[in-house]
Amino acid sequence: MAQHNDETTIWQGTTWPLGCLSPLCCSSVRWRITNKRIDSVSGCCGSTEHTVDIRRITDLGFHRSCLQMLSGRGTLTIHVADQPPLSVTSFGMKGAYTRLKEAWLATKGVVAVFYDVSVRIKRF
Repeated sequence: MAQHNDETTIWQGTTWPLGCLSPLCCSSVRWRITNKRIDSVSGCCGSTEHTVDIRRITDLGFHRSCLQMLSGRGTLTIHVADQPPLSVTSFGMKGAYTRLKEAWLATKGVVAVFYDVSVRIKRF
């Protein structure tokens, strides 16, 4: 994980919304998610850049289908104040979701609590 001024990279990669046609249509998106901000670069030759401060996040979501689960993929949805939600579908999104959630809650001063869901059944 790269660090710069207490900034830790949570996930970075490229998404291809149009599949193998993305390079031809200049629609690939390069993402860098850190504990401080979310950067995206898209368009022809990186003509559009967008940065969201993690403090502006209002909600986070994670979803994956059975096929995505088997292949290690998922969709991270980031709801930001006064903007349409950002969706990142790629490999490793479950771990990115967990680490981003912890960083987001830390900026709000909330301690993340994870419960053990294993249940022990006593026989009588």
